[in-house]
Amino acid sequence: MTRVTFEIDRATAIVLPGPGMAGGDVNAWAAESAAALLAHHDLPAHQRAALPRVLARAQRSAAEDASTNVLTFEPETGAWAPLRLTILDRSIDTDEQRRFLSPPAVLEPRIRLAASTGLGEGCSSTVREDAQRASVRWLFMTSDRTLFAVLGPLPPQSVLLAAARAETLIDSVHVDDAVWAPSDAFDPSGVVAAAEGEDAVWRI
Repeated sequence: MTRVTFEIDRATAIVLPGPGMAGGDVNAWAAESAAALLAHHDLPAHQRAALPRVLARAQRSAAEDASTNVLTFEPETGAWAPLRLTILDRSIDTDEQRRFLSPPAVLEPRIRLAASTGLGEGCSSTVREDAQRASVRWLFMTSDRTLFAVLGPLPPQSVLLAAARAETLIDSVHVDDAVWAPSDAFDPSGVVAAAEGEDAVWRI
């Protein structure tokens, strides 16, 4: 099985066990995880009481999800944002890249270069899905694998801080502790240039 490893700040992120908790006590895990994070913050009583329930519900939803799911917390706003990391054991073609980076949205997604210490150069897009929801997507490719990361959906006003925290985590991602060799089928600079409407085309 492909392993995704990364560093987290335990005061601002909780990793859901997902399928790794098969048969485990979800409520006990949720209570312990909530207590560990709450030790770093002075939150109102109703938020402290609700967090174990929220975590248990999220873990039950992720119990059969092969992706890696992380809940990130922004202390400045008190907002939570889900981050989902998914590995596909093949590279994807031009059309698949376009569909991932530019999903249906009320505004044209903003696509830019993104770099990760463990994954090399990739692309990120900020997507305004509708008036209440926004998300941020990251795409990195090697010759035989693709990593997708999606932050959100979350309120548009929360995107900036949440994305900065997510990018810190993504910068530390490694896949199977291997060097992430770039894919000939992926040219991040070309992707960004094409999205900006320049004369450059997707060099893929």
